[in-house]
Amino acid sequence: MLDWYAENMIVGCGNPLQTDDGFGPAVISEMRNISLPEKIKILDVGLAGPHYLFTLMAQSDIPVKNLVIIDCMDFGGEPGQITRITPDLLPPGSYTDPHSWGLKEPLQVLAEKTDIVIFGCQPESIEISQMENEADEAEFWVTESVRKAIPKAVQLALAEVGVDYGTTIASQGNLQRERAGT
Repeated sequence: MLDWYAENMIVGCGNPLQTDDGFGPAVISEMRNISLPEKIKILDVGLAGPHYLFTLMAQSDIPVKNLVIIDCMDFGGEPGQITRITPDLLPPGSYTDPHSWGLKEPLQVLAEKTDIVIFGCQPESIEISQMENEADEAEFWVTESVRKAIPKAVQLALAEVGVDYGTTIASQGNLQRERAGT
């Protein structure tokens, strides 16, 4: 359990089988290609993980200074648009996981000792993934508009924990082609 925590944590929430709900895990997957300082831990916490992780973190004596959450969030924006929000601005019942567990309450308790920021990406679709948007080279089947938001989310999340990652971030596909020398 102790190895789950770090001074700065970036967690991706969501279900990759539900198209754009896989945004958080897709961002974490992209971040795994980056050499990060030891003081930063990245985790794909999936579906029910946030409820349990946030509750466990709130009850833990291990200090987490900054928590950055990456998730899809319907805030009425354009698909792929990213918003930055803090737990105190979440309306009651507005941030739930698929099991209808309210995530605002554990975040409110955790926010008493940890700085929390949520980067929400406006989804285009959270329907179960269909064959036409599944590609062999894609690890996650998010829509094109949300896929384009992944590099920006990486940059925003890293900036939030004090890492300047610049303005140009290669996509997963570009990184794979570069490694192969093509």
